[in-house]
Amino acid sequence: MDVGSENIDFVKLINLKGNVDNITPHKIAVVAFIREYGLLKMEAKDMTDRAMAPKYRKDFCILALKLIQCPDMEFKELESLLTDGCYNLLDVHLENFCVRLKNIYFNGINALMDCVTSTIDKLMIQQVETIPCIITKSSVLGLYLRRILLYLDKLTFVQVVSLYKSFCVYYQKGRPGLMMRSLSKEKLNNVESQTSFNVSQVLPEESKTQDLVLRMNIVDRDFLEECQWSRKQAELFTAQQANLLQINEQKALPPKQLQKTIMQIINDIPEYPDIHFLSFLNCIRMKEFCGAQDSLYNCFDRAVFNICGTGNSSNDRNKNFRYAALNRAAMHTHFGHMSTAMEGVREALATAQEAADGGCLAHAAAWGALAGGRARRAALLARVPRPPRAAAAAAQLMAQHAAVNAARPAEVFQIINKGDSINYLHSMTDLTMAGLANTAALWALYGKTEMASLNCQLLLNLNTKCRVGGGQAWSWGGATACARAGAACAAHWRGRGALAAALAAPRAEPALRRAAAAHHADAALRTGKWEEADQCIRQLASFDRWESQLLRAEMYFLKGDATDALEVLHDVLDYCNTEDDSLHYMAIRIKAMIMMSEVQHTFSNIRSTNIMLLNEALSLAKKYNLHYLAATAEMHVANVQLHMGGARNSLLLARKVLPVIMEHGSAYDSARALLLYTKCRIATAPPAGEARVQVLQTCCNSLDIVKENFTKIGAQARLLHTWYLQAQLYHDIGNVISRNQCAWMYRQIESQISVESSNMLLVMY
Repeated sequence: MDVGSENIDFVKLINLKGNVDNITPHKIAVVAFIREYGLLKMEAKDMTDRAMAPKYRKDFCILALKLIQCPDMEFKELESLLTDGCYNLLDVHLENFCVRLKNIYFNGINALMDCVTSTIDKLMIQQVETIPCIITKSSVLGLYLRRILLYLDKLTFVQVVSLYKSFCVYYQKGRPGLMMRSLSKEKLNNVESQTSFNVSQVLPEESKTQDLVLRMNIVDRDFLEECQWSRKQAELFTAQQANLLQINEQKALPPKQLQKTIMQIINDIPEYPDIHFLSFLNCIRMKEFCGAQDSLYNCFDRAVFNICGTGNSSNDRNKNFRYAALNRAAMHTHFGHMSTAMEGVREALATAQEAADGGCLAHAAAWGALAGGRARRAALLARVPRPPRAAAAAAQLMAQHAAVNAARPAEVFQIINKGDSINYLHSMTDLTMAGLANTAALWALYGKTEMASLNCQLLLNLNTKCRVGGGQAWSWGGATACARAGAACAAHWRGRGALAAALAAPRAEPALRRAAAAHHADAALRTGKWEEADQCIRQLASFDRWESQLLRAEMYFLKGDATDALEVLHDVLDYCNTEDDSLHYMAIRIKAMIMMSEVQHTFSNIRSTNIMLLNEALSLAKKYNLHYLAATAEMHVANVQLHMGGARNSLLLARKVLPVIMEHGSAYDSARALLLYTKCRIATAPPAGEARVQVLQTCCNSLDIVKENFTKIGAQARLLHTWYLQAQLYHDIGNVISRNQCAWMYRQIESQISVESSNMLLVMY
């Protein structure tokens, strides 16, 4: 026999040992609980005037399934579960159950063995042909009882003795319990007298003393390993939690509690590979790289050695190797290690091609598209035959790839529609939600915030629940969290702070926490609270580094620190010029260029450099179809033209761009755009006469809308500037009452804020 076959046989022996469940006192108690119910059901069948109510039958089935599936519990916990009123159980059932456990405790090993064997004899073996058995062999309870009997028969005598001693300790820890106190004293006294009489007849006093000492004094060496989790229970728990982490993370156990349970299962079943993969998913959930890497390696190390059979051992080992490389690539992509992720992608592609595994090839291509940059993405997302799920996912990636590479929006949304049609045809709810979220993100990228908000509302109102098991509703939480975050951003964008706070209230998901941090940072910048803004920007940096850098540059600019603002903006632009692939790559670059033009316009007298920078940003925005950023750049150009003396050209440009800003812009941007347009109209108004009065009166009416928008977002310094400008206009018109009212409001706001610490009163758009 060769060495390889010897290794395989050795591993098979280990796996056979690991698949054997330990017989624990909790399992004996569950058998007794099932036994007493079955006997009661037999009595109810024999007596025509008695029948067991449906609520008792239903609750017993639910509770029995729970006791079989859950890990072992202490007797006190079992008592509390049976007596807390959550389940409708017959009092006589609980009394008989307690009597049965007491009988096992007083009568020894013979009673323990009889509890299991007599249960199968009375409930599962058909006594008469006309009367069916109470529990069928193929049912859940039947399989459980047969499994317990099988493993009990395999125990040695020493192990059976150790099991009985463990049961005695288990039973003693539960006394006195709630269930014991509910029993009638007469029945307990009868049981005790009967058991003591039986024992006294069989054993002399000396033997009784020795038996009591043997029962109470547990030997140090425990021949039975005490395990709370069986293999079947661990498999069910792993499948449920992994599914919840995918479709509804809020319904899954909290990370700390889940990891604690995972460690218990690893301690009981160390060779079970899937529990290590669940630990890997939990670490990914908490962004813990070291734990994720160790768990991933432990999972596939054990998976390679858990190969059963000799025919397909090489294929199974190759499958484990290629999926280990695929998951390693996904992990490094998630943590941003793109070069290391591409190594895993190449390894997974090579092994998948050897095995002709199309599914692994499609997934490796998708992760390579995310990790390998624009050139790699274009190569890996080639149009090749794919199964429906892979084709729908590829359509989403292709749409993103086309959007960031200056494709026409019509082509991008055509790709999205193809993917959506596949999702609807095959009823893939998770990918349908991902498609809506992706569509909302693309509309936001193009600057169509109303369409993005509409898709977020569609996603929020989409019925994503599915009914499983006993009627419990599960829903996919990741895309819903993105929808809530998108809707919260749209509400904050429009100055509806209460609605935005309500949508972002459950901040368990990263998307919601990111949105809340961005909203608070933006609000603190508008109100001039620099310390609060800095704290929120630091929180945002853990979710989006470069978006937080843009906010930090804006904070420095508003504080009047041009040097630090330019330094941060240069870092952002250097990143954008060297980074090969990012979904927000071009948008971040254009935003940084526009902000740099603001800084240069405020703190420098060289207008030509500023105009060149804005023209470059405008050209890039139009090339990549970023319509809103293009409109923002044109507004800044109009602002520069106004201060260079070209009021007429500035008015024409502002009038052209203003509808786009008012339709899709934020409350802050809409107020700024309307304020700039008002300034342009004032600069181009007739020098005197009735025409000038009419123009200035119209400008005063426009400033009311500006003040309303600035008030929504709490931009007090901007509001102060607007009141001052409106007071001057009323003074030119000759409306003394309105002028005095504006002056009084200016004075009230000025006494509440400090304008020295803010740079917002400068000539900014």
